[in-house]
Amino acid sequence: MNTHNAASGVSAVARLMADPDDQRICLSRVRPLDGWPVLADPVLPIRTIAVVDTETEGLDPRLHKVIEIAVAFAEIDAHGRIVRVAGKGEALNDPGRPLTPQIRDLTGLTDAMLAGQRINVDHVAKRLNAVDVIVAHNCAHDRPFVEALLPDLQDKPWVCSMANADWSAWGFDGKKQDHLLMQAGLFNPIKHRALADVASLVSLLNLETPTGNSVLSECIAHAKKPTWLFRAEGLPYDYRQGIKDRGWRWNSSDRVWWTEVPHSDRAAEEQWYDQAFRPFRAKPVIDRVTWTTRYKR
Repeated sequence: MNTHNAASGVSAVARLMADPDDQRICLSRVRPLDGWPVLADPVLPIRTIAVVDTETEGLDPRLHKVIEIAVAFAEIDAHGRIVRVAGKGEALNDPGRPLTPQIRDLTGLTDAMLAGQRINVDHVAKRLNAVDVIVAHNCAHDRPFVEALLPDLQDKPWVCSMANADWSAWGFDGKKQDHLLMQAGLFNPIKHRALADVASLVSLLNLETPTGNSVLSECIAHAKKPTWLFRAEGLPYDYRQGIKDRGWRWNSSDRVWWTEVPHSDRAAEEQWYDQAFRPFRAKPVIDRVTWTTRYKR
């Protein structure tokens, strides 16, 4: 299912399920980054992306630290196809305190494995500053942690293969990376280690969609569109169900309701908010979001 030919217009899931009489489906292991083939017919221009994954000791970048980071550097052509994987790297980091049992079980990392380990933050920041785009499967998690780890990292365009991909329209069910892999006929026996997750994501990004484009190409096109971020602070509790039904989300850390809408939907969202919460006079804070500022904490 990992293909460099995005011309057939048939999704990975559709090809996998093409024979209705199949009773057995074989999964292929994700392609190793070291063995990634060179694309024979790239279309200029060529850009460089960094595919990033982190393992962390918790979920709050203000309280918790990165314990592992991995990056694959890939060149992509004008159609978002991977031309070649130019390099990769991984590093461990000692958070200075014991891991919780949950994190040890999830990642397989131990205090002994992390003891004395340090990430060369200057080197990693320099490499990431040289790329055109950074890609992760959950940018809302990874970007704040990466920027907390790398204070010298420049503002780069970030593309999220979970939020910026229309997986359901392409015949997939769900957005978890392992689940997507299996539906594409792939598997990775290594779970929740940063470099293994990066390799899995590279394979997913290079899949073709029913439009004939790569997943990466579709994600980039979606991420480049500016949006509007609405934040409502101090909203009375009685309005909780109404704003939840509208699809807004609650950020427990900042204690704010928020939603992000396309540029064309800003006026409609403002009008809805004003009518739904008319007795509540405070207006939502509205900020323009681009793929350079999105997911920044």
